[in-house]
Amino acid sequence: MLPELAMLLSAVSKPEASFKDYTSAVLNDNCLHKRSASNRERTLDNLRILYGLDDKITIFRILKILWIKDPESLPQNAFLCATTRDQLLRELTPWVLAKPEGTVIDRMELERHITKHNPDRFSPVTLTSTSQNLNATWTQAGFLTGRSKKVRIKAQPSPTSVTYALLLGFLCGAQGMRLFESEFVSFLDSPKENLISMAEIASCMGLLRLKRIGDVVEVDFDAILKLAVPEKINV
Repeated sequence: MLPELAMLLSAVSKPEASFKDYTSAVLNDNCLHKRSASNRERTLDNLRILYGLDDKITIFRILKILWIKDPESLPQNAFLCATTRDQLLRELTPWVLAKPEGTVIDRMELERHITKHNPDRFSPVTLTSTSQNLNATWTQAGFLTGRSKKVRIKAQPSPTSVTYALLLGFLCGAQGMRLFESEFVSFLDSPKENLISMAEIASCMGLLRLKRIGDVVEVDFDAILKLAVPEKINV
């Protein structure tokens, strides 16, 4: 739902917006240009499930801050945010990342993989739509390319997306070099040294503060966390 998220962020310019503000933009102002009230409500519900849509939720607030600073980072950052809230997406992403570059992603194989790990959970119709949604999500995140035929490609993380992935790991308790070994950082599909280089660029951009002496790394997120809700951190 990347296009809808981008449109909604553009429509709600209030610096500390609540879910009520996002709801009004979707349902009352129809900022997403949906044809019916039911489509608006369904879209709003899906966006809230994936992203939270409330600036009091730190991971959403920082997603929004990073989007303002670097709009091109939204595809990867939206994906990372969704993995924190959608267990199925988080559990299945390593499956697609393990595929070599150039591999054609077979939807039937994906559906078998989903069924193996989630027996009796999905009807045939839901299984098909789930696999299609997953492939679309991975395509938007930069792991796949193509329309009807999905082919594995390497993602290209940016300093902004590295910042977000590191911060998600930090909010889950990781520190130092372990930040570069977190599940969220692994979703960036890039070698550790490249990610450290991107983090150094992010440090120069003021998104974080990184100190590195040999294999010892310290990462400080105070600057960007102060732009989030400082009174209470809600993951």
